[in-house]
Amino acid sequence: MGINIYQVDAFTNEPFSGNPAAVCILDNEADENWMQNIAGEMNLSETAFLYSVGDSFNLRWFTPTVEVDLCGHATLASAHILWEECYLESSEIAQFNTRSGLLTASKNADIIELDFPSDPEQEAPIPEGLKEGLGVNPIYVGKNSFDYLVQVEDEEKVRNLNPNFDLLKTVPARGIIVTSVCESDQYDFVSRFFAPAAGINED
Repeated sequence: MGINIYQVDAFTNEPFSGNPAAVCILDNEADENWMQNIAGEMNLSETAFLYSVGDSFNLRWFTPTVEVDLCGHATLASAHILWEECYLESSEIAQFNTRSGLLTASKNADIIELDFPSDPEQEAPIPEGLKEGLGVNPIYVGKNSFDYLVQVEDEEKVRNLNPNFDLLKTVPARGIIVTSVCESDQYDFVSRFFAPAAGINED
């Protein structure tokens, strides 16, 4: 029997843009190695696997190389598919049981709203390999339970980063967010996300 796998471009209304994720709808729990192999075959930053349990869905996320505890855009993509393919009515709230607890998504016209746990960063010492791997001098470094947050001087430094991913892979975190204030009044900030330790050089 075939298994449906969808590719969704999250955070956009334009084809071939946004942040792509794969969504695999299962009848029941699948073998972990099989899911990891599928994620490697899809070769996207994340592949989501979900199946229904009562009025909710069990949801897991895999990069091409590892399982991760939390992923925003693949959850958004999963909720979109549940409504788009009529697994849920548009008025129903999507409830996901995950390694990070219960996550929910609701639909308001064409907007999907996610309810995720808050995990603010705290200022942190600069770990070995971070400055060298990014090739910049941070003006602030913070860390939450998943990632480092690195603020640099200006937008140009964010855009021109050419990281050494072998060095960044040694930094003890899922990923590294590099950000600065945006020079345009249209946006508040610019950022890039690097996660070579999770098999994604840049997401």
